[in-house]
Amino acid sequence: MALDNFIISAYAIDTLTNEVLLDCHSEIRLVPSSCMKIVTTGAALALLGPEMRFQTDLEYDGMIDDKGTLHGNLYVRGGGDPCLGSDRVALSWEKQVDTWVNAVSEMGIKKIEGNIIGDASKWEKALAVPSWSFEDIGNYYGAGASALSFHENSYTLVFKPGRKVNEEAHILRVDPPISRIIHLNEVKTGPIGSGDQACIYGLEYAFTQFVRGTIPAGVDEFIIRGAIPDPAVGCSDLLSNALENKGIYVGRKETQKQPKRVAFHTTQSPPVKDIVYWTNQKSVNLYAEHLLKKLGEVVNHEGSTAAGVKAVTDFWRTQGINLEGFNMVDGSGLSRKNLISAKQLVSMLIKMKDSPHFSFFLKSLPEKNNRKAKSGSMSLIKSSAGYIDHIAFAVIINNASFKQAKKKIDTMLTELKP
Repeated sequence: MALDNFIISAYAIDTLTNEVLLDCHSEIRLVPSSCMKIVTTGAALALLGPEMRFQTDLEYDGMIDDKGTLHGNLYVRGGGDPCLGSDRVALSWEKQVDTWVNAVSEMGIKKIEGNIIGDASKWEKALAVPSWSFEDIGNYYGAGASALSFHENSYTLVFKPGRKVNEEAHILRVDPPISRIIHLNEVKTGPIGSGDQACIYGLEYAFTQFVRGTIPAGVDEFIIRGAIPDPAVGCSDLLSNALENKGIYVGRKETQKQPKRVAFHTTQSPPVKDIVYWTNQKSVNLYAEHLLKKLGEVVNHEGSTAAGVKAVTDFWRTQGINLEGFNMVDGSGLSRKNLISAKQLVSMLIKMKDSPHFSFFLKSLPEKNNRKAKSGSMSLIKSSAGYIDHIAFAVIINNASFKQAKKKIDTMLTELKP
């Protein structure tokens, strides 16, 4: 039902008395944006456990001779760690690569006849969800999940704007230096204070990307962030370059792969509880998608989005949640094909209060205006779901401007009283 030209689903309940405090078309299924992360992270804490960690291994095939030559290939075998090389949570990409270089050196390897291979075969090859928008998937927040993700599958593009409006803006550098990416730069200079109006367009596994739009005049440098199209290749290239800078020769020509590999170094991710924290606190889409694929791997023995969706949906159904009309296609909420009602979200929030992992879940929710809540926002979509003391609430608004929806949500939640 449309209200003031937008569509709303809202529900709130006092979890101590079960008194319904707000019910506004609570069973209408709408697009929830990032509030879908509540669905994913709640299931991840329950099914993976808060202490579970992802594992990345350095391996080699062939043999190392007494002169330190590896007659074979060096592998980075991904285990789905979303934080590998992340400045946010774990070691920076430079420190992570240095750690790997030191591990190779400690093995006595001075020369590698073969290549450095990023192995992402543990999960499906597809990175992004098919229904994600084309204008999203080339940008950092639309980076898809790989079994070997690195640096959150994103890079920084540094521009030098022109002095005048409509002058060309020039690319200064890329960090990390993913040399294979070719940028077809059409970015112009916008007015002072106009902000980031640039967008990177590209597809997974395609290293040619288009950059269009404007960046503001009046600054020495301006950055935007893009998605690495092939994270496993990007990771292996960075390691290859670092090894050569250390004086370790890399043939960069893949030798015949051997059936047996030797693992000699392991990198552990932060625990799931920390990944859940950053997923919700900073709304990191990539982390949510990694949790989803890991759920597919653990529960249904397939590291794919589809297997993860089945694991999450089955979990909430076993919790007694009425999922009629519910539709989940990703873990982050970036797809506009996700559908959920405010009442379904509140039912999940209530179940989480009874979970032994509730403290981790509650800590993961951002706090503002006496609310512990996850918010969501996309074009014409705004949502918020969480807790005000012992009240569980959810509000989803579709077909509204950001300003209009935010005002409506703030008004409804301010009026909530037990």
